[in-house]
Amino acid sequence: MHKRKKWVPAILAAVVLTGTLVACSNGGGNNGSSNESNGESSTQTSEAKLNIVNGKIEPPVTITMIRAEDPTVKFKNGETYSDNVHTHWANETLGVNIETLWSSPSADTSYDTKLKLMLSSGDKLPDVFVSSQPNTTNMFLESGKVLDVTEAFEKYASETYKSAMNEVPEAWQPFMMNGKKLALPVLRPTMGTQSPLWIRQDWLDKLGLKEPTNLEELEHVMDAFVNKDPDGNGKKDTYALDFGMKDTFTGYPVGDASWIFGMFGAIPERWYPDSDGKLQYGSTQPGIKAALEKIAEWKSKGYIAQDIALHDFNKVAENVASVKVGMLGGENWVMVYPGSMMLASNPTAMYTPYPLPKGIDGKNMRTVASLYTNAILISKDISKEALLAFFHYQNSLYESYNSEDPFLFKGFQEGYDYVIKDGKAVMDEKQIPGGKVATMKYTISGSQTVYTSKLLESTLKRAKGETLENKDLAAFATSAIFSTDSNPLEKITDQATLVIAAQTDSDVREYFQGPATSTMSTRNELLKKMQMDTFTDIIYSKQPAGAFDDFVKKWKSSGGDKITDEVNDWYDSVKEVK
Repeated sequence: MHKRKKWVPAILAAVVLTGTLVACSNGGGNNGSSNESNGESSTQTSEAKLNIVNGKIEPPVTITMIRAEDPTVKFKNGETYSDNVHTHWANETLGVNIETLWSSPSADTSYDTKLKLMLSSGDKLPDVFVSSQPNTTNMFLESGKVLDVTEAFEKYASETYKSAMNEVPEAWQPFMMNGKKLALPVLRPTMGTQSPLWIRQDWLDKLGLKEPTNLEELEHVMDAFVNKDPDGNGKKDTYALDFGMKDTFTGYPVGDASWIFGMFGAIPERWYPDSDGKLQYGSTQPGIKAALEKIAEWKSKGYIAQDIALHDFNKVAENVASVKVGMLGGENWVMVYPGSMMLASNPTAMYTPYPLPKGIDGKNMRTVASLYTNAILISKDISKEALLAFFHYQNSLYESYNSEDPFLFKGFQEGYDYVIKDGKAVMDEKQIPGGKVATMKYTISGSQTVYTSKLLESTLKRAKGETLENKDLAAFATSAIFSTDSNPLEKITDQATLVIAAQTDSDVREYFQGPATSTMSTRNELLKKMQMDTFTDIIYSKQPAGAFDDFVKKWKSSGGDKITDEVNDWYDSVKEVK
């Protein structure tokens, strides 16, 4: 059907020595003398043997799976989910034959629906599969049909894979039941998902202003951005600040409002520990009241849009593109999107990322993304050989972080992620015949492998302009962190990453990662509406700030206190996981 391309991480197979799985099952020791790998699944007692020669299982072992069709995935050369350059690499280099039984779109919930039907109808599960919807994942965890991976991970995961997971033990928490690990978290890099304060540098320069470092200075800049005609068109038509609040006050990657509330010492809509270590609901904390009162003041002064309650990700992006927004919160790629659309309208416009200004009593808080994107579940009926083959595959992907290959950093498949020009790997999409594709999305997990500390270390070195060693370049390979060889907007992304990294003590993650509690299932919709109505009314000056106190009392009596108890029961059961 097409010409098979060489997958550069064939280098990985060379470093995955024979006997790798024997080493894992012996607690990490490498006997270095056998071409066989012995092991057993946690549900079976007889030994399984794989003959591994130079990193390849002989003969190949088949792993069955199903696929969620990601709308962002691209194919070339007539390839498909079941037949592509990555599946060829896994088969030819590792001796792992990945067989896709079926695939279904993820964007319209078709995949999730088919997962539920597969479970309810009693169909045989594939060897491995990915689930991203918490409630669906929990159904499988409770079903008794998926493997307890606690022992299997300890025995068969490589030291590199284990080390990557040991850095973020909290990632296991959503997939724990009765002290057992029932799924493998698919990690995500979180650095860059936090907000710096993005400020129109051209407006600061024109008005002779400095970046704000505290709340008072922030309001000084806001006033100037609205009342001193920063765009020079003679009209009062600019927003000092924009953010999203249409459906939620947290979670927008462009237009994040968490940092605003964080200046007053609380983050709405998140569960995080109080001073006693118990999880508290951020929306009911005292600092929220002061934040709402301040936002209402900003609205009355025209610092934010009068229709702010209708602003979501798309609306904020639209306003940025219209060159009318002075400041916003957002992830490190804001200048790539929607900043690039702004530049199309005004090439001299530019956002610069600055540290978040200090709030009341020097406070700073902001959200950070979850440690994982989804989970890999393994059928309890998987064969011993397929289980070992799966870990051989996963271990090989993680070994990219130990590679010294100078071209590995540029991608994985030549002609897909990169091309070689004059002995150098080039990632410019225009120079790749047929365009560039992100081949890491072809993997079983559907995303990159993440070793947080190594990826962060290399990312910060690149952002600082330091010389990158081969191991740094290799770390980028697994995350496909480079989009092109030379994109000036990517340099601003790097700059934002450095700014973000200097304020990580402000980060607040979502600590409650369990399934919806029983009271949540019946009361959450009501409680969320109560919150949105009250917060919006205060911001629009339809109710005084004191309405917040009434909301808190009603929230507690309408199921909130019960939910708090249930959330903490879950947290107590998983927080000590290692």
